[in-house]
Amino acid sequence: MKHQIFLLLILFSFSFTSPAQTNLNEYAYVLIPQQFDFQKGKDQFQINTLLRHLFNKEGFNAIYDEELKGLPRCNGLFADLFVDTNFLNTTIQILLKDCNNNIVYQSAPGRSKEKEYKKSYHEAIRKSFESIEILGVDQGDLESFRESALKRDASFSPIQTVEVKNESISTNLMKSKSLMTYEFNGKMFYLEAIENEFVVYKKDKNNQDFVEYGTLVETSRAGIYLFNKDGKSQLANFDEAGNLLIDGVDTQGNPIQNKYQKVEEN
Repeated sequence: MKHQIFLLLILFSFSFTSPAQTNLNEYAYVLIPQQFDFQKGKDQFQINTLLRHLFNKEGFNAIYDEELKGLPRCNGLFADLFVDTNFLNTTIQILLKDCNNNIVYQSAPGRSKEKEYKKSYHEAIRKSFESIEILGVDQGDLESFRESALKRDASFSPIQTVEVKNESISTNLMKSKSLMTYEFNGKMFYLEAIENEFVVYKKDKNNQDFVEYGTLVETSRAGIYLFNKDGKSQLANFDEAGNLLIDGVDTQGNPIQNKYQKVEEN
């Protein structure tokens, strides 16, 4: 009887993981954020470092935001964690989402009864990751994929999207040798075009020096950028007037668009 139950568990496990294995192999990388929503700082308790290590160990190409470097966003997976903590234990599930925020894979829950935060998080993550280990994922060579993606996009620039006088807003910004000026919440921001991305600066309130605020990196979708700041990424785009729109959430957690108003030069 025990043998029959064990055999049924193996068959069930195979039927559950086989489709997931095929789907996950179709993606080129998995993006690990440097800070999840429940963390109070970058890589708190070394959770993000641990996840990156575990994914790389099991055949994934696990990268951080700054390692995207032009990789098509919709060819990657995005790691997230569902965390439930109480006085008895910590439960964690690992989620893998696509570029449209759809859950592609959800791991089995991992639990820990450790009281110390770091130990409990690490133990729960490792137990949850066991259901990913058995998938046998192999995402292939990331650099080869990156090279082919760059060659494929060489003749097409996604930043050329909004037509104004036969040239796009983003193209005009890229051609400008000066910083483009924007205003948001009474503060001044500046965009500098560097190759195929923008560096966003703001003025330091103490000495008025330029301080790097974030970056805008192209995605695989025309006119859509990834705004990277403090280890977090949000979608962004330019409207017809050249204003910069960056996705965000309000104090109630509802999605909003933050509008950085383009300041016209005199």
